[in-house]
Amino acid sequence: MRRERRCLRVSLVVAAAAVAGAIGWLVGHRLVRRRVRVLRDGIGRPAEFAKGNRVEAQDLFAGFACKVGDVLVRKSEPGEAWLAGALLLSEQRPVAALFAAPEAGGDRAIYVEARPRSTVTWLTPLGEGALVIGTEPPHTIEHQGNRFARRRRLPVVVRRVGEHVPAFDGNAIVGEYAGPGAERIVVLAGKGATLAWHGVQLSDGEYEVLSGAEPSEGEPG
Repeated sequence: MRRERRCLRVSLVVAAAAVAGAIGWLVGHRLVRRRVRVLRDGIGRPAEFAKGNRVEAQDLFAGFACKVGDVLVRKSEPGEAWLAGALLLSEQRPVAALFAAPEAGGDRAIYVEARPRSTVTWLTPLGEGALVIGTEPPHTIEHQGNRFARRRRLPVVVRRVGEHVPAFDGNAIVGEYAGPGAERIVVLAGKGATLAWHGVQLSDGEYEVLSGAEPSEGEPG
Protein backbone atom coordinates (compact mmCIF):
# COMPACT_ATOMS: atom_id res chain seq x y z
CA MET A 1 0.00 0.00 0.00
CA ARG A 2 2.82 2.38 0.89
CA ARG A 3 4.52 1.65 -2.41
CA GLU A 4 1.30 2.36 -4.29
CA ARG A 5 0.86 5.68 -2.45
CA ARG A 6 4.46 6.59 -3.20
CA CYS A 7 3.97 5.81 -6.90
CA LEU A 8 0.80 7.87 -6.90
CA ARG A 9 2.64 10.84 -5.37
CA VAL A 10 5.42 10.57 -7.95
CA SER A 11 2.84 10.42 -10.75
CA LEU A 12 1.10 13.53 -9.40
CA VAL A 13 4.41 15.42 -9.17
CA VAL A 14 5.32 14.47 -12.74
CA ALA A 15 1.87 15.47 -13.99
CA ALA A 16 2.06 18.80 -12.14
CA ALA A 17 5.50 19.50 -13.65
CA ALA A 18 4.21 18.72 -17.14
CA VAL A 19 1.24 21.05 -16.69
CA ALA A 20 3.50 23.81 -15.34
CA GLY A 21 5.85 23.37 -18.30
CA ALA A 22 2.99 23.57 -20.78
CA ILE A 23 1.65 26.72 -19.11
CA GLY A 24 5.13 28.28 -19.13
CA TRP A 25 5.55 27.47 -22.83
CA LEU A 26 2.17 29.04 -23.66
CA VAL A 27 2.82 32.17 -21.59
CA GLY A 28 6.27 32.54 -23.12
CA HIS A 29 4.90 32.35 -26.65
CA ARG A 30 2.21 34.89 -25.86
CA LEU A 31 4.77 37.30 -24.39
CA VAL A 32 6.96 36.96 -27.48
CA ARG A 33 3.99 37.64 -29.75
CA ARG A 34 2.95 40.68 -27.73
CA ARG A 35 6.46 42.09 -27.71
CA VAL A 36 6.86 41.59 -31.45
CA ARG A 37 3.37 43.01 -32.11
CA VAL A 38 4.33 46.21 -30.25
CA LEU A 39 7.55 46.47 -32.25
CA ARG A 40 5.79 45.74 -35.54
CA ASP A 41 2.99 48.24 -34.90
CA GLY A 42 5.50 50.92 -33.93
CA ILE A 43 7.64 50.39 -37.02
CA GLY A 44 4.94 49.61 -39.55
CA ARG A 45 3.80 46.44 -41.27
CA PRO A 46 5.88 45.29 -44.26
CA ALA A 47 4.27 46.02 -47.62
CA GLU A 48 4.54 42.36 -48.69
CA PHE A 49 2.80 41.33 -45.48
CA ALA A 50 -0.02 43.86 -45.70
CA LYS A 51 -3.55 42.57 -46.16
CA GLY A 52 -4.00 41.51 -49.76
CA ASN A 53 -0.31 40.68 -50.31
CA ARG A 54 0.05 37.76 -47.88
CA VAL A 55 -0.39 35.12 -50.57
CA GLU A 56 2.33 36.69 -52.73
CA ALA A 57 4.73 36.86 -49.77
CA GLN A 58 4.06 33.22 -48.92
CA ASP A 59 4.67 32.18 -52.54
CA LEU A 60 7.99 34.07 -52.66
CA PHE A 61 9.29 32.23 -49.60
CA ALA A 62 7.66 28.85 -50.25
CA GLY A 63 11.03 27.08 -50.19
CA PHE A 64 12.24 28.66 -46.95
CA ALA A 65 11.93 27.84 -43.26
CA CYS A 66 10.42 31.30 -42.64
CA LYS A 67 8.97 34.29 -44.48
CA VAL A 68 8.52 38.03 -44.11
CA GLY A 69 6.27 38.73 -41.14
CA ASP A 70 7.35 35.67 -39.13
CA VAL A 71 9.17 35.76 -35.80
CA LEU A 72 12.35 33.75 -35.29
CA VAL A 73 12.99 32.92 -31.62
CA ARG A 74 16.51 31.98 -30.60
CA LYS A 75 16.55 29.37 -27.85
CA SER A 76 20.23 29.01 -26.93
CA GLU A 77 20.46 32.71 -26.06
CA PRO A 78 17.41 34.91 -25.40
CA GLY A 79 16.41 36.78 -28.53
CA GLU A 80 13.52 37.31 -30.91
CA ALA A 81 13.78 38.60 -34.46
CA TRP A 82 10.70 39.94 -36.24
CA LEU A 83 11.36 39.52 -39.98
CA ALA A 84 10.19 42.89 -41.32
CA GLY A 85 11.68 42.52 -44.80
CA ALA A 86 14.23 40.65 -46.86
CA LEU A 87 16.69 40.74 -49.69
CA LEU A 88 15.54 37.75 -51.74
CA LEU A 89 18.49 36.23 -53.61
CA SER A 90 17.75 34.23 -56.74
CA GLU A 91 19.55 32.31 -59.45
CA GLN A 92 16.92 30.66 -61.65
CA ARG A 93 14.88 30.39 -58.45
CA PRO A 94 15.25 31.83 -54.91
CA VAL A 95 18.27 30.27 -53.21
CA ALA A 96 18.67 32.40 -50.08
CA ALA A 97 17.23 35.37 -48.24
CA LEU A 98 18.72 38.00 -45.95
CA PHE A 99 15.93 38.96 -43.58
CA ALA A 100 16.01 42.35 -41.87
CA ALA A 101 14.99 42.33 -38.20
CA PRO A 102 14.78 45.90 -36.82
CA GLU A 103 15.64 46.10 -33.15
CA ALA A 104 16.19 48.98 -30.75
CA GLY A 105 19.91 49.47 -30.16
CA GLY A 106 21.06 47.70 -33.32
CA ASP A 107 19.44 45.85 -36.19
CA ARG A 108 19.77 42.12 -36.71
CA ALA A 109 19.75 40.04 -39.86
CA ILE A 110 18.84 36.41 -40.46
CA TYR A 111 20.40 34.59 -43.41
CA VAL A 112 18.31 31.62 -44.55
CA GLU A 113 19.15 29.22 -47.36
CA ALA A 114 16.34 27.63 -49.33
CA ARG A 115 15.62 23.92 -49.06
CA PRO A 116 17.23 21.42 -49.10
CA ARG A 117 20.04 23.29 -47.28
CA SER A 118 17.65 25.22 -45.01
CA THR A 119 20.44 26.69 -42.86
CA VAL A 120 19.61 29.60 -40.55
CA THR A 121 22.30 32.09 -39.50
CA TRP A 122 21.84 34.77 -36.82
CA LEU A 123 23.76 37.88 -37.92
CA THR A 124 24.74 41.44 -37.06
CA PRO A 125 25.62 43.94 -39.82
CA LEU A 126 29.31 44.84 -40.03
CA GLY A 127 30.00 48.56 -40.19
CA GLU A 128 31.71 50.30 -43.07
CA GLY A 129 35.43 49.56 -43.05
CA ALA A 130 35.15 46.44 -40.89
CA LEU A 131 36.12 44.36 -43.93
CA VAL A 132 38.02 45.45 -47.02
CA ILE A 133 36.22 43.71 -49.90
CA GLY A 134 35.77 44.68 -53.53
CA THR A 135 33.16 43.53 -55.99
CA GLU A 136 34.40 39.94 -55.78
CA PRO A 137 34.24 38.15 -52.40
CA PRO A 138 37.76 36.76 -51.73
CA HIS A 139 38.57 33.15 -50.90
CA THR A 140 39.41 33.98 -47.29
CA ILE A 141 38.60 36.79 -44.85
CA GLU A 142 40.36 37.83 -41.65
CA HIS A 143 38.05 39.22 -38.97
CA GLN A 144 38.78 39.84 -35.27
CA GLY A 145 41.88 37.65 -35.48
CA ASN A 146 40.01 34.70 -37.02
CA ARG A 147 40.22 33.27 -40.50
CA PHE A 148 37.01 32.66 -42.46
CA ALA A 149 37.12 30.44 -45.55
CA ARG A 150 34.63 30.90 -48.38
CA ARG A 151 32.41 27.83 -48.63
CA ARG A 152 30.07 29.06 -51.36
CA ARG A 153 29.96 31.75 -54.05
CA LEU A 154 26.64 32.56 -55.73
CA PRO A 155 25.90 35.05 -58.52
CA VAL A 156 22.35 36.21 -57.74
CA VAL A 157 19.65 38.68 -58.62
CA VAL A 158 18.53 40.71 -55.60
CA ARG A 159 14.90 41.62 -54.95
CA ARG A 160 13.78 43.76 -52.02
CA VAL A 161 10.71 42.47 -50.17
CA GLY A 162 8.97 44.25 -47.32
CA GLU A 163 10.58 47.09 -45.39
CA HIS A 164 13.70 48.05 -43.42
CA VAL A 165 16.02 46.31 -45.89
CA PRO A 166 19.21 47.83 -47.34
CA ALA A 167 18.87 49.78 -50.58
CA PHE A 168 20.28 47.00 -52.74
CA ASP A 169 18.86 45.86 -56.08
CA GLY A 170 20.06 44.18 -59.25
CA ASN A 171 22.89 41.70 -59.72
CA ALA A 172 25.30 40.74 -56.95
CA ILE A 173 27.57 37.98 -55.69
CA VAL A 174 26.99 36.28 -52.35
CA GLY A 175 29.97 34.97 -50.44
CA GLU A 176 29.30 32.55 -47.57
CA TYR A 177 32.19 32.10 -45.12
CA ALA A 178 32.79 29.61 -42.30
CA GLY A 179 35.00 30.45 -39.34
CA PRO A 180 35.74 28.87 -35.96
CA GLY A 181 32.91 26.64 -34.74
CA ALA A 182 29.55 28.01 -35.85
CA GLU A 183 30.84 31.49 -36.70
CA ARG A 184 29.82 32.74 -40.14
CA ILE A 185 30.25 35.78 -42.37
CA VAL A 186 27.95 36.63 -45.28
CA VAL A 187 29.02 39.11 -47.94
CA LEU A 188 26.79 40.64 -50.61
CA ALA A 189 28.93 42.33 -53.25
CA GLY A 190 27.44 44.47 -56.02
CA LYS A 191 28.60 47.20 -58.39
CA GLY A 192 27.34 50.03 -56.21
CA ALA A 193 27.85 48.61 -52.73
CA THR A 194 29.26 45.75 -50.69
CA LEU A 195 27.52 44.68 -47.48
CA ALA A 196 28.70 42.21 -44.84
CA TRP A 197 27.27 40.48 -41.76
CA HIS A 198 28.85 38.41 -38.99
CA GLY A 199 27.21 35.90 -36.65
CA VAL A 200 26.59 32.24 -35.89
CA GLN A 201 24.80 29.45 -37.70
CA LEU A 202 21.99 27.94 -35.63
CA SER A 203 21.26 24.23 -35.44
CA ASP A 204 17.68 22.95 -35.85
CA GLY A 205 17.09 22.80 -32.11
CA GLU A 206 18.41 26.30 -31.40
CA TYR A 207 15.56 28.28 -32.94
CA GLU A 208 11.82 28.25 -33.52
CA VAL A 209 9.72 30.06 -36.13
CA LEU A 210 6.42 31.60 -35.08
CA SER A 211 4.05 32.31 -37.96
CA GLY A 212 3.44 35.98 -38.64
CA ALA A 213 -0.22 35.36 -39.50
CA GLU A 214 -2.54 37.42 -37.34
CA PRO A 215 -4.71 35.39 -34.93
CA SER A 216 -8.29 34.95 -36.06
CA GLU A 217 -11.21 36.43 -34.12
CA GLY A 218 -11.61 34.69 -30.80
CA GLU A 219 -8.05 33.33 -30.82
CA PRO A 220 -5.99 34.62 -27.89
CA GLY A 221 -3.30 37.11 -28.87
